[in-house]
Amino acid sequence: MANIKEMIDLITGDLCKKDAVLIEKACAFAEKAHAGQKRMNGEPYFNHVFETAKILTQLGMDAKTIAAGLLHDILEDTEIKEEEIKREFGDDILFLIKGVTKLGTLKYRGHERHVESLRKFFIAMANDLRVVIIKFADRLHNLRTLEFLREDKRERISIESIEVKASLKMPLFHMLIPRNMPRWKK
Repeated sequence: MANIKEMIDLITGDLCKKDAVLIEKACAFAEKAHAGQKRMNGEPYFNHVFETAKILTQLGMDAKTIAAGLLHDILEDTEIKEEEIKREFGDDILFLIKGVTKLGTLKYRGHERHVESLRKFFIAMANDLRVVIIKFADRLHNLRTLEFLREDKRERISIESIEVKASLKMPLFHMLIPRNMPRWKK
C-alpha cells in the first residue's frame, strides 16, 4: 500500500484547503488510533478505514462524511472515547461515527425477520443518510476482502448483503453492492 501522504492525496485531491485539512487530521488520528491492529489478512487495520473513506470519496461525499469514514471504527475498536472525538472533530462527525457503530451492533434472529428488521432500522436511522452510506462503504470494503474469513462467515455475509440490497429499493445501495458479487457457497 502507498505511504500515508500518497493515501491522503488520493482522498483530498479535489477538496478545498479546509476540507483537506479535516481529512488529513482524521487520517492521522485513525492511523494512530488503529496502530498495531491487523485485519484477518495481516494488513494494518488502517487500510480498511482508508479504503472505506476512498469509497466515500468516489461517491462524492462531503469532507465530514469522509472523515467519519476514516474514524468509523474508533469507538468500537480502540480506547478512544466519545469526548475526544467530539473535542477533535465536533458533534456532526461524532454523530456519524456513533450511528455507524450502532448499525454494527445490530443482531437478528430468524432469516426473514432479519432482512425486514434491517430494512426498517436503516430507514429509522436515516435521520442522516450519511450514516447508512458510511456503513455501506464499510460493508463494501469488507465484501472485497471476504476471502480471509471462514467459509461459513463468508457465506452469511454475502447472503445478508444480497438480501439487504434487494430489500432496499434505493439506487445508491444497488451501486454500492455489486450485482455480480460472488455468493460464497461450498
